[in-house]
Amino acid sequence: MPELPEVETIKTILQPIVKGKSIKDIRCFRKKSIVSDPDVFLASLIGETFLDVTRKGKFLVFHLTHDKVVISHLRMEGKYFEGRSSDVPDKHDVLIYDFTDGSSLRFNDVRKFGILMLSNEKDYLLNPPLSLLGPEPWDLDVNTFHKGLQRRKSEPIKEALLDQTLISGLGNIYDDEVLFATKINPKMEANLISLKQAEAIKKESIRILREAIKNGGSTIRSYHPKEGVSGMMQNELLAYGKGNTPCSRCGFPLRKISIGGRGTVYCPICQHIEGKPLIVGVTGPIASGKSSVSTYLESNGYQKIDADAIVSSLYMESDVKNGLSSLFGEEAIKDGNVDRDYLSKVLLDGANKEKLDSFIHPLVYKRIEEEINNSKAKRIVIDVPLLIDSPLEEICDLIIYVEANEKTQIARLVERGKDPKTSLAINSGFPRGKAKKKAGIVIDANYDINHLKKELESYDFLLDK
Repeated sequence: MPELPEVETIKTILQPIVKGKSIKDIRCFRKKSIVSDPDVFLASLIGETFLDVTRKGKFLVFHLTHDKVVISHLRMEGKYFEGRSSDVPDKHDVLIYDFTDGSSLRFNDVRKFGILMLSNEKDYLLNPPLSLLGPEPWDLDVNTFHKGLQRRKSEPIKEALLDQTLISGLGNIYDDEVLFATKINPKMEANLISLKQAEAIKKESIRILREAIKNGGSTIRSYHPKEGVSGMMQNELLAYGKGNTPCSRCGFPLRKISIGGRGTVYCPICQHIEGKPLIVGVTGPIASGKSSVSTYLESNGYQKIDADAIVSSLYMESDVKNGLSSLFGEEAIKDGNVDRDYLSKVLLDGANKEKLDSFIHPLVYKRIEEEINNSKAKRIVIDVPLLIDSPLEEICDLIIYVEANEKTQIARLVERGKDPKTSLAINSGFPRGKAKKKAGIVIDANYDINHLKKELESYDFLLDK
């Protein structure tokens, strides 16, 4: 979604295109995009002349004769294109202004989220949506801003900065950049932000937005301010879109998570929350070498939390035994203990595996979160086979994916006295591709332990020195 710099760039491009142009006709292909009365909008603008284009927050404001104003928001994919009235309309055109000189201005919107609204010079700033906007960074009173943050208990600062009623113009791209510049973790609760940090947010917001405007904004995915024009700010971004790449300051892999439904990138080291542990998640298929990696980290000062050990502990509890007996029959319990060999066989049935996962995984996740919350350690490694897409994924500051080929896995399973065919069949659905994509580090564990240690030691940021 275009943010303040992109909208400012579009405004600057549109001003010479529309200034002094008189509207001969308006062709509307989607009335739903006009949030004021569409019939009044279309009828009242014929014959009017564009006087200027301004911006408020992420909104474009078109000023016309007779004090008429058109407010426009591009949302996800909205674009304005200059053309000729004789041009064939594009299938995604929402509205076309045809001018008396034969030129035209097209509002094109693939996703159909963009809006148009008719207002007037007297009221357009006094009524929604513009009346709801908070101040832009250069107009921000830091004390008022800080008080606004203090009222947002339990809300992450990233989510607070996305709220245009608190501060307008920033969005997902520049929020990531501002928080990276100020070394504030996007997960930090907004009400815990200090006045000094609030001042830093204002200062860096102004600096970054001015730099972005100078560079013509960012061209992200299919967004372009005009045909043939691309913003260059994406070449200067240090956080947004850089997940799993080395931090430009410390080299630690930048982490991409989701906050408020928005992809968020931060540096776990530079943007560390004081008093919180660094959490490294280790995952991979069965017999891939996960435990060797987590044990290495444990030997280097990490507190180790092992999901398999937690499962074994849970299997000793009467409530869990009763639950397994209810799900899989009395055969699941043998001599008062969980019969793992029996479970391994019944889990070859996908439906049974899903039933066990739904029962045991929430208990495991809860125990791991409890151990993390009660820990005093500075660094924690959690060894979790099924980490990807679990609730634990988002709390990890780094994901290490450990892989080994089938030959290596079979050899390790035989050495452990396990049936390779059964074990590999249970683990056949492991999301290898997704895990590799989300991991900041991918470890090839097909070699001996000395090779593995050497590979891990090459990532010096893993060690707290």
